[in-house]
Amino acid sequence: MQTKQNIKQDQVAVIPIYPNEIDKYWGLVHFLIAEALKYGGSYANPNHIKEELEKDRMQLFIMFGEDSDGENKVFGCMTTRIFQNPNFKELQACICTGKKMELWIDSLIVALEKFAKDNNCKRICMLGRPGYKKFVSDYGWKVKHYEYQKEIK
Repeated sequence: MQTKQNIKQDQVAVIPIYPNEIDKYWGLVHFLIAEALKYGGSYANPNHIKEELEKDRMQLFIMFGEDSDGENKVFGCMTTRIFQNPNFKELQACICTGKKMELWIDSLIVALEKFAKDNNCKRICMLGRPGYKKFVSDYGWKVKHYEYQKEIK
């Protein structure tokens, strides 16, 4: 009988995908982005996001690693955008989705902070589900606002 292996954190990497590489990797994240958009109220469709990524108005990070049976796979993805406020720039996390967040959250936070610093952003912000709090609190992230929504028909 084969014992089940646990995935180690260092087996999952956060890979930034450049605008000229979006087509190459889109098939790996399209379904994740489609599901996240559906959950988020369908404010856009995946092709809108792809276009923003290709035009470098948004950025894509893929969480890629090895699963317990040795297969390489995508554990999740994140899209961001750099927003110029009147007084400073901030990196806004738009979509964050995937499985087994505990395996890639360390690498994602490091990648986001480096990307923000490299682009002269003063802060990183994210709207997220309540469950994200347990992951990001350990990294110094604080809840500043809640988002409440009402659909108008």
